[in-house]
Amino acid sequence: MFFYSPDSLQAEVRYRQNRLRRDFQRPGWFHRKPRVQPPEPCAPELRARPAM
Repeated sequence: MFFYSPDSLQAEVRYRQNRLRRDFQRPGWFHRKPRVQPPEPCAPELRARPAM
């Protein structure tokens, strides 16, 4: 005799899969972050002077 309906069984499977995915996710500090590029200087005084 089967006590669970197919819908409740599917809901239980989905819940357990989501729980496993959430519990075994890598921590936030582990993910790679893209390197921050410093902005190019745009003021003429900050650019290199042309050779004389």
